[in-house]
Amino acid sequence: MSTATGRPRARSRAPMALERGRRDIRRLLARLGAFWRSLDQPVVGRRVPGSAVVGLTGLMLSLVAALLAYRTGSNTWYADSLSHLTIARRIFDSQAPGFQQLGTVWLPLPHLLLIPFVANLWMWSSGVGASLLGAGCAAATATAVYRIAARLGFGRAGRLVAVLVLWTNVSYLYICTTALTEPVLIAAFACTIAGLVHWATAARPMSGGELAVFAGLPAMVAMLSRYEGWVLVVSMVVYIAAVEYRRMGGRTQHPWRFIALHRILPALAAPAFGVLCPFVGVGWWLAYNYAIYHDPLEFMTGPYSALRQQADDIARGIVTTKGNLGISLTVYDWSLWEILGGVVVVAGALGFLLLFFTEGLSIRVLTLGLAFSTYVFMVASLYLGQTVIWNDHSMPPSLWNVRFAVSPIVFFALGTAAFVDRLGGWLRRTPRSAGAPGRRLLAAGPAVVVALALLAQFGWWARDPGTRSPVVAEGHLSLVLRPTKVIDYLRRHYDGGHILMNESAPRNAIIPLVGLPNRDYWDVSTGAGYDAALKSPTTHATWIVVNTSLHTDYPDPVYLYMRQHRELFANYDIVAKDGSEVLYHLDRWTP
Repeated sequence: MSTATGRPRARSRAPMALERGRRDIRRLLARLGAFWRSLDQPVVGRRVPGSAVVGLTGLMLSLVAALLAYRTGSNTWYADSLSHLTIARRIFDSQAPGFQQLGTVWLPLPHLLLIPFVANLWMWSSGVGASLLGAGCAAATATAVYRIAARLGFGRAGRLVAVLVLWTNVSYLYICTTALTEPVLIAAFACTIAGLVHWATAARPMSGGELAVFAGLPAMVAMLSRYEGWVLVVSMVVYIAAVEYRRMGGRTQHPWRFIALHRILPALAAPAFGVLCPFVGVGWWLAYNYAIYHDPLEFMTGPYSALRQQADDIARGIVTTKGNLGISLTVYDWSLWEILGGVVVVAGALGFLLLFFTEGLSIRVLTLGLAFSTYVFMVASLYLGQTVIWNDHSMPPSLWNVRFAVSPIVFFALGTAAFVDRLGGWLRRTPRSAGAPGRRLLAAGPAVVVALALLAQFGWWARDPGTRSPVVAEGHLSLVLRPTKVIDYLRRHYDGGHILMNESAPRNAIIPLVGLPNRDYWDVSTGAGYDAALKSPTTHATWIVVNTSLHTDYPDPVYLYMRQHRELFANYDIVAKDGSEVLYHLDRWTP
């Protein structure tokens, strides 16, 4: 009877199930061990073990950061971030939709990439769509940095430390939750270098098409995202020529003319396809500016260009970096120190120097030099007065554009990997008396120390990011200046009708926060409709948002027009005010 109940049989199955469980655990541990060992193996072919795991880990960490930013609202703190969201959506949601809504102030590609992420009104107004794009950029960056480190021959410790530099940087994780353009630039920058390193280290020569796909297309994305990407393409050409020269042995009996015509140019025939892609992108941007603004250089010399915007500041003498290399280096290096952290800056710089003095102009050194191009570009921009950065060590001391110091993070991540790998290699070879296990343990020391220092640095930032991270602090400063009362009133009391405003005026970058479709606005981007709304406001707009401050370099054009033509706006009443920001509503009962 007991057998019929099944009890003895269940007891007999228990040891078998337990044994199967133990075998599964041993099999899992064996696979994990094999995977762990594969992370230390030389790369052969296209496959780099660990890439998928690194990419998924980077994606998950970025999504966690995005969730935290959404809960605090910090993903929409930056005024520039709100402007990017507005531009992306008004391409298809506007009184005058179309690609002309890209404007010319910022390069176009980040806005084009944002379009599918802001098609939903809530994802747009909450900034969640931008956070999803940023998470994808963070995953791509981590994967590319890991693959670069692996192809450069760094061991497991160096590869993992390189991505840990990204994952423990609060400023970098934060900007990846916003609609700022830096995440797209950094991802494209890292992917371009990864493609070039694959070409430089591959046993089988890559075709021009392969180089165009793996390096040229990411370089085009970088060039059409931020102007730091333009110097990348110039550096890319130098890198390709230097690698080809090394492949010839670096020595020849022939004159340079012979080398150029019979060695370098034929060797560059395939890479030329890769270099061609970014120049096609630039050609499209010049053509766009000519078609829309009748000037191919409108982005460089137009009224909204950085050149024009900095002209007033230069005339007032507050751009202290212009023409002074020492001040330019001081301002930018302090931003680097405070944003990337002393651990990363010191380890990354030492790693590059160790490689340079021990290997000369090797592929490793050339690759890190290529990654260093963003640093050179930013210092040159400060020196030429094209860029303004204010931090707590600048004149005047403030927080403005400090996020520009995030871009060189790829260089410092690879430099930190080189530092760990080179020190670990030296310790692995000495002392001989320690034995193989002892040498391996000793070789892991630099990686463990750097990893612990990175985690400690992350913990210090995370305890008070609004104060200790200049990038987060700059975003919070935008929040403090936000006209919250005007936004809240418009959210609660909007009952239809169009809104007249100039979104580019100070404190007016609020459109996503209100949560209404762009087609409800008459803005300067609507062209003739905006002009008609100014001349006949009562027939076009129920609401008007203006910044009434005249003590600014860029007074609100709508407010200036209201002051000049008061009779046209006599039927509007003030319904909300927040400092210089004022919201008017049309009194429909006024005859």
